[in-house]
Amino acid sequence: METLDEARNFWQKTNQESNPSPIIKEEVDNVIKTRVKMEQKNAAQYFWLSFVFQIVIYSFACYLIIKYWGDGRMMTLSAAGILLYIPLTIILMKKFQTFFNPPPQIFDIRTGIKNQYQSLDQFFSFKKRFDLISIPLNSIILTAILFKLYVPGGIEGHPAGAVMVCLGMLVIYSTATWFENKKHFTKPLKRFRFILEDIEKLN
Repeated sequence: METLDEARNFWQKTNQESNPSPIIKEEVDNVIKTRVKMEQKNAAQYFWLSFVFQIVIYSFACYLIIKYWGDGRMMTLSAAGILLYIPLTIILMKKFQTFFNPPPQIFDIRTGIKNQYQSLDQFFSFKKRFDLISIPLNSIILTAILFKLYVPGGIEGHPAGAVMVCLGMLVIYSTATWFENKKHFTKPLKRFRFILEDIEKLN
C-alpha cells in the first residue's frame, strides 16, 4: 500500500466482504506510522535549529557581557537578550521531550499521535505569544547593540537611522517567523489532524 487512501479503500472493501485480515490492518498501521515519522522528522529539524539558534544567542550575549564588563548599557542589553529567551528554551525542552518520548503506558497508535499533536499544538500556542513579545524586543535590543558597537554616537546621535534599522529588523524577523511557523507548525498540525481523522474513519 503506497498511500493511506489505497490502504483505507482496501480495508473498507475487505471489511465489507469478510472479517478483515490482521495483515491488512498491519499495512494500514505501517502507512500511518510512515506519515507520523515524517512529521517527527520535521519537528526534530525545528527543535535542533531552534536549540542551536538559542545557544548562539546565549553565547553571544555572554561574550558581550564579559568583553564589555563595566559598561552598564551593554551588560543590560545582553542580559535582557538572555532573559528573553530562557522561557522559550525551557518550554521547548519540556514539550519536545514529551513529543519524542511519550509516556510508556501509551499502547495504541491513536493515543500516541493525539499526544504528539497536543504537545506540538501547546508549544505553538506558547510560541505565538512569545513571538508577539520577542520580535519587537529583539529588534530593539539588536539595534541598540549594533549602534553601540559600530556607529559613532550610538542611537542618541542617529535616532532616525536607528528607527529605520529597527523597523527593517522587525520586518525581517516577522517574515522569517511567519515562514517558520507555517513550515514547522501550521502545516504539520494540519497533517496530524488529517492523520487522526483517517484513523477515526478506519475504526
